[in-house]
Amino acid sequence: MFEDLVKKVSPVPLDDVVHFSRASEWITKMELKASPRDDKPVDAYVVMPFEGMGIFYYTIPRELEFGAHIDGRRPVLTDRLRFFKLNYCMDGRVEVFMRGKGKYAYLDKGMVGFDENDPQVLLTFRKEYYQGFGLYFNFELMSENDRTTLSYYGITKEACMKLIEREKECFLGNASQEFRLIVEDLAKGIKDRSLDLPRARMQSTRLLYLLLHEDVEPLRKSEYTTSGQRKIAEDAKKRILQDPSIHLTAEELAEELHCTAPALKMYFRKVYGVPIYTFLQNVRLQKAEEDLRKTRKNIADLAEEAGYSNPSKFCALFKKTYGVTPTEYRRLHT
Repeated sequence: MFEDLVKKVSPVPLDDVVHFSRASEWITKMELKASPRDDKPVDAYVVMPFEGMGIFYYTIPRELEFGAHIDGRRPVLTDRLRFFKLNYCMDGRVEVFMRGKGKYAYLDKGMVGFDENDPQVLLTFRKEYYQGFGLYFNFELMSENDRTTLSYYGITKEACMKLIEREKECFLGNASQEFRLIVEDLAKGIKDRSLDLPRARMQSTRLLYLLLHEDVEPLRKSEYTTSGQRKIAEDAKKRILQDPSIHLTAEELAEELHCTAPALKMYFRKVYGVPIYTFLQNVRLQKAEEDLRKTRKNIADLAEEAGYSNPSKFCALFKKTYGVTPTEYRRLHT
């Protein structure tokens, strides 16, 4: 167990506070941009518990794709080097481009991804909300003391490569309860600026120890998509959004996109995390919710536009999604 190792190798310099006297002085706020001209940057926070290691915490309030465009008070881990990257999805869904595989991997809530890659590799957030945690590090950029400290806990470049190679270039797994609690503790400390260096060093070390030596359960089947499969799913989404009121079957969509219906269903679910019908249903409900706030359309018309000939079924689904009936929702929001 990690706690036993702490006692065995103590004193290990996990409580070194030479560099910073107050937590708020070393929590850096950054802006993540989809492109250099993006006028709606997303706030992110980073701390560096060891040299050559950064902890990232961010909340993404919209569907977004970004790569190397990072603006902040100081550059952090932006060298064109290959870093080990631990990504944890706290909420939402994220797509990570695996340069070594030339494919895309997906993390849903509670999932962990670990690979070696360019630190500025493309990330795509496939839902309207994402909350995530990242731990990026490069052993060559660490001080000898920091490498020695981590090696006491079996955290070495060789151990990291062994895990990645065992899982064919990318490890995907489900986080344990202990892993989730550590991430939540770090995220809370970053958000309220109470995280100090000793706590950051200890907790980041615990996370890597759990990943490499204890209880992050690997997925039985890792799901990836190629760039071609990803494009088919994106084209299907664009076609649906052109006019959500039109009922297109998977077979009709597949014919337009020159693939089979089973393949389209599989690609779409991998990329967006839901079946095509569920995605269409959610889009229609969002449109109905907006119309309830902004128009005086009657419920029967809204139901028909959402693809329901029976208004009662539409009302039941709306209440299941939003917690109140359409009539109550309109009364509360107008």
